[in-house]
Amino acid sequence: MDWLKHHPLSTLGTSSQAGLDSDEANKSKDCSDTVSTYSNECASNHGYGTDDTLAVTQVLEQHGIPCCLVGIAALVFYGAGRLRDDWEICVPTELVGQAAELLQSEPYATRYRLVRPWPYYSLCSLIHTYHRFKSRGINHYFFLVPSIDMHIDCNPSSFTRSPRGLPYPKLDVLIQSCLDTRDMLQLCDVIDGTNVSEEWGEKNLNLEGTNDVGWAKEKNKRGVAFGGKWAHSLFAWEGRRNKREMWLSLVRTKEDRLDWTKPKDVFLTQYRVIGAPDPWTELSDMS
Repeated sequence: MDWLKHHPLSTLGTSSQAGLDSDEANKSKDCSDTVSTYSNECASNHGYGTDDTLAVTQVLEQHGIPCCLVGIAALVFYGAGRLRDDWEICVPTELVGQAAELLQSEPYATRYRLVRPWPYYSLCSLIHTYHRFKSRGINHYFFLVPSIDMHIDCNPSSFTRSPRGLPYPKLDVLIQSCLDTRDMLQLCDVIDGTNVSEEWGEKNLNLEGTNDVGWAKEKNKRGVAFGGKWAHSLFAWEGRRNKREMWLSLVRTKEDRLDWTKPKDVFLTQYRVIGAPDPWTELSDMS
């Protein structure tokens, strides 16, 4: 599958240079750009880059490539107090190559350019294998994430829109993905960000059976197939765990995650203040 081909820029520079991914470091390697292209001016929305990301999703959608924001971006949308660096844009697995070629073709090549892949290992992630792009002239980076790695159906019927217009997985789609992939960290964050109830889960989720072990084994195989120094790292949890057990273990313990800095007479969860509106319903510079 084409997203597992080695990144065309993966051999440029040293590991330390790859970590910087600076436009200046690439200056001598791409003489087609003007000097101004190499500036790292602030991204839109006070540096969050939200409108810049919206523009990318609109380009993809205009060319028949459905997409949605996943990873930390989705957790922030649903109220989790997380800090996001690069945006993660999920596209159908079979369209990843097409999306990457589109963004490197005219007229979009004047706005975006492919940069070195993510130079670090992330637990239970194939992020180092994804196409990584930068918006020219501003400090705005994003990945193209194949939907197979998110265990979601990347289809508009699975999306909801932020007040700003960015596509995100619907809440039940995102939580189901966390359960099916045994991603307890994201599951905890989305539960505490949304304050969903035990009853909500019984009504909206498939809690029967266990996480998808077959999917996990295939993801680990893809990590091995890609090769490189992390070829034998862990890219997905293969251990089997009951989905209802995972759900109840976190949805019933929201108050237990409150500490002395978040008193129960003020906070519902570690991220939700009593009486505050649902964060995904309000216009925000972050989503």
